[in-house]
Amino acid sequence: MTTHAKLSPSGADRWMVCPGSVALEDGIYDEGSEYAQEGTAAHEMAQLVLESGTADADKYIGKRAENGVEMTEDMANNIMIYVNNIRDYAKGNELMIEQRLSIAHLTGEDDAKGTSDAVILTADELQVHDLKYGRGLQVNAEKNKQLMIYALGALREFELVGDFKRVRLVIHQPRLQHLSEWDCSVAELLAFAEEVEKGAQRCEAAVTFYKTHNELHEKYLNPGEKQCRFCKAKADCPSLRSHVLSTVTDSFVDLDKPIAPIVEERLTATYNNDILANLLGSLDLIEDWCKSIRSKADGELRAGHDVPGYKLVQGRKGARAWTSEDEVEAIMKSMRLKVDQMYNFKLISPTQTAELLKKDKPKCWKRVEAFITQSEGGLSVAPLSDKRQAVVIQVEEFNDLTELDGVEMHQVVDEMEGLV
Repeated sequence: MTTHAKLSPSGADRWMVCPGSVALEDGIYDEGSEYAQEGTAAHEMAQLVLESGTADADKYIGKRAENGVEMTEDMANNIMIYVNNIRDYAKGNELMIEQRLSIAHLTGEDDAKGTSDAVILTADELQVHDLKYGRGLQVNAEKNKQLMIYALGALREFELVGDFKRVRLVIHQPRLQHLSEWDCSVAELLAFAEEVEKGAQRCEAAVTFYKTHNELHEKYLNPGEKQCRFCKAKADCPSLRSHVLSTVTDSFVDLDKPIAPIVEERLTATYNNDILANLLGSLDLIEDWCKSIRSKADGELRAGHDVPGYKLVQGRKGARAWTSEDEVEAIMKSMRLKVDQMYNFKLISPTQTAELLKKDKPKCWKRVEAFITQSEGGLSVAPLSDKRQAVVIQVEEFNDLTELDGVEMHQVVDEMEGLV
């Protein structure tokens, strides 16, 4: 099988846990997204800045990456957070940027490679750094499978260069102001290599089984939030479909019959908190699956394939916009319109002000910082594994009115009437 992309380090959270996903994903084209394009451009620009030596990212504002995405001021600011961190880690050490590392010895695939954004070699430590430019999901370095595979590739590549005792993994997410690092011994990393090799073997077995039987045995599929999140085969996975429907309906679902009545019945059911907790734990996975089904249906209809009972329709028109602001501006000026009639002025935000003043004019920043206010975040439900501190709710206790005597009861009634 073509192993180069199927068992990539970035997909290790998926294929090491659910080997059947490799077989199901085969042949599914990934168009990517604008966020992925932006991330690719940010990596390219970060490489340019690091390779330049001491230059700042500002130098490249307006420059376009190979995929056409333009380097903006905001991108430059975030890239410099990453670049400055890397330069600090690399002081007095050897830095290698966008390092291609062989992982063929782990996956058993010819010429399989992964690219680490930065590898730093110290006297006794091997460091692997990864830039994640997105602003959505916070990622931690602890036992991160992707970075551990990069580290195994780097260890094999540079084991003769130094006597490494420790391995450090570092994830940089500048747009979330998040930096996470985790270190382990070389022995711990090598023990993980055995897990990778076993995972790769299970993937190969799943692919062989699928090619032979044109279906997958359930032992090769293991749906779950983390492994399914970026899987391209979500909409086609029989195991995920069964898991979602059985969770929602609390029973086996025959897909040849309407499932809406069953779901509607479950929506009106009452749950104790144990059942509620079980359902909450599956919500992200269920919602993700629902999105994949919508996307699959959209793709089928756009390809001209019939989806019984559904069709493509034209959505609402977008907001009106000028085709040429310069020409409209000139026309309005010729009409002698006042400035406040032509333009909307708004003071820049505290975040934009910090970017403007905090580094270059710290005294000015201190003067305006005193005027910043920030509301507390709203309460939301999170699993116990979430690192944020739990909010303790104070439940007000009420006296049992049945225990009050006649005089006290009259006092309570009078007080309640006074509140109306």
